[in-house]
Amino acid sequence: MLRRLCIAALGVAIIGCGKPSADAPTVQLLPVSGIISVNGEPASGVHVTLHPVDGNGLGVVTPSGIGDENGAFILTTYAPGDGAPVGKYRVTASWADILNTGSDPEYGKEKLPARYQSPDQSGLECEIRQENMDLLVFDLKTK
Repeated sequence: MLRRLCIAALGVAIIGCGKPSADAPTVQLLPVSGIISVNGEPASGVHVTLHPVDGNGLGVVTPSGIGDENGAFILTTYAPGDGAPVGKYRVTASWADILNTGSDPEYGKEKLPARYQSPDQSGLECEIRQENMDLLVFDLKTK
């Protein structure tokens, strides 16, 4: 009985994960990864978000990723690790401890200066290109 319940739960999890809804607009994505550091040190848990420079309306996608223990991140737009559309972006970053997990997690105090949470004030930019895409590298400063 327990085994059947676990198999059923796993099946539901697999079916429900990683795919956008059928009516969601999609754009071509390119695989994009990067490194995020704070004051020269790898920044585990920093949430990086790309905001299109020339898109402010409905349907605009904002690829994002979270730095691992080495500061490495992979961008996600629709499904985990699927990448980002070609274009120019302003970049924001947020770094707060997760106080509790679940469907509605709570976050602690932001560790980065407030300017990094604003696309217009962060000073971070990048361009996703079809050809010769380099690793994105961001080194944030707390002072």
